Amino acid sequence: MCARRANAKAPRADTTWPLIRRIAVHYLWPHKTDLGWAMAAMLVLAAGLAMQAHLIQPLFDRGLIDKHIGVVNTVIVTLVVLTVARGIASFYQDYFMESAGQRVVARLQEEMYAQTLGQDLGFFARHPTGSLTSRFISDLQRLKYAVTQTFASGLRDVGTILGLFANMLVQDWQLTLYTLIVIPLATLPIRRFGRLTRKYSRVNQESTAKLAHLLAQTLGHIRQVQSYAMEAAERARVNARIQDVLATTLKTISVRALSSPTVEFITIVAIASLMWYAGNRIADGTLTPGAFASFIASLIMILRPLKAITNLNNNLQEGLAAAQRAFELIDAPHTLKNARGAQPLKAKQGALAFEDVHLTYPDGTRSLNGIDLSIPAGHTVAFVGPSGAGKTSLLNVIPRFYDLSAGRITIDKQDIAAVTLASLRQNIALVTQDVAIFDDTVAANIAYGSPKASQKKVEAAARAAAAHEFISQLPEGYQTMLGENGMKLSGGQKQRLALARALLKDAPVLLLDEATSALDTESEKQVQQAIEATSKGRTTVIVAHRLSTITHADTIYVLQNGRIAEEGSHRSLLAKKGLYARLWRLQGAE
Repeated sequence: MCARRANAKAPRADTTWPLIRRIAVHYLWPHKTDLGWAMAAMLVLAAGLAMQAHLIQPLFDRGLIDKHIGVVNTVIVTLVVLTVARGIASFYQDYFMESAGQRVVARLQEEMYAQTLGQDLGFFARHPTGSLTSRFISDLQRLKYAVTQTFASGLRDVGTILGLFANMLVQDWQLTLYTLIVIPLATLPIRRFGRLTRKYSRVNQESTAKLAHLLAQTLGHIRQVQSYAMEAAERARVNARIQDVLATTLKTISVRALSSPTVEFITIVAIASLMWYAGNRIADGTLTPGAFASFIASLIMILRPLKAITNLNNNLQEGLAAAQRAFELIDAPHTLKNARGAQPLKAKQGALAFEDVHLTYPDGTRSLNGIDLSIPAGHTVAFVGPSGAGKTSLLNVIPRFYDLSAGRITIDKQDIAAVTLASLRQNIALVTQDVAIFDDTVAANIAYGSPKASQKKVEAAARAAAAHEFISQLPEGYQTMLGENGMKLSGGQKQRLALARALLKDAPVLLLDEATSALDTESEKQVQQAIEATSKGRTTVIVAHRLSTITHADTIYVLQNGRIAEEGSHRSLLAKKGLYARLWRLQGAE
């Protein structure tokens, strides 16, 4: 569903109905059964309240004034029965509407997550994790609240108003006409308050997302914050974000707080004038006290749903602002998708070829400028060079984390742009410097990507990656829970788990991105041995900062400004005394 991307600016008034229609048609209608039961309960609630107001007239005129105790008793019993019926109806209305609201949120979360998973890396650079998480959780809770309040309270309150209005007509049409002239003044501020609420609500949601991102960033790097004594600075940054959220929240609160008393004041003034008019009618005998009591009770009862509808518009605007942010994710087009007629990749050997490869990022940054090279199947090649030379970019285009600006890459002579993304990535194993360790067991982490692998295969992969020994020493071995981001493991242990995961995948192409740069010397030696064992029989592409880790490579490519500056073996490149030799000397390697 790659529709036009939603406007990232504050929603305009003319977007209200398209948003409501989309929510109603695509997300609420599938739950029409629940909604139908909820609406039936709403009708009972509205009719019951109108009937209670209507009973005031016979209670006064025939019961209390004419002193008919039978009428009084009948009215009392009827009121009790109506109250019980309304209580049951209220339960079913709340249950079915809340059920529908939660299902709407669940479906939106599923669609947002599915659409987000398919985005390229540039998308995640533009949308920090904290901001995305805020949209998934807090924004959708606001939307759920708006859905349940609008379609539950809204319909109930409209039904209540109509029922009470019908009773007012029955009691006295002249009073009703007078009311229709005066009361509508109370609705004039609603539209203005609604616009302000949506405006401030969207700003508040964006401020909340920025706060969530900053919290995730600082708490996720707490060791660095504390080791550099940056607590005060980070506290100031977070406090500033908190104050932004507070300021926008207070603006929203002020609009909501002002709307209700404004409408209520206008309404009370209208009712006061109505009571003056009715008093004169009772004095000249054209209106009975019971009819007026029933009429005024209905009018007073109308105030609550009328006030609720005023607040309802505010809730709706907040929900629509949240919905728009959710739809921005759902409608964000995928830049990475299967070409028309794409076929599965049939990779048996894993030979790689780059043909005049260019890559320019969306912001205009040029990273790769005409890369031409061929990597025979089963060979190990390394890419080195100064920072910004394009090493990681070159690695990222192989599994199509980014699509090329020009040129093509082939695996076993098959253009990777012409094969399905799933089959391409199934034939590639990736190990990065920042190893992804999930809050699960050791076995589940190794089998990530190969969930059907047997325990025997998991252990075999761990042995090949020199990880079995330390795993066996863990409290529960392969069933040990590793905690968030593998907090129980050292850097070297994490890397060996990542290598075991790559081995278990058994892909013909292995990509290693700075796989040992963050390790101590001892861990690096262990991981390096595991890498050399892992590379056997696979086409291996290594991006390395430490040149001492790639001296065994069949070919080393030196990148500079997105181009290949030098290529050759470790010894031949040293003999050339060029850029590679200079980098070697700078690292103090022997």
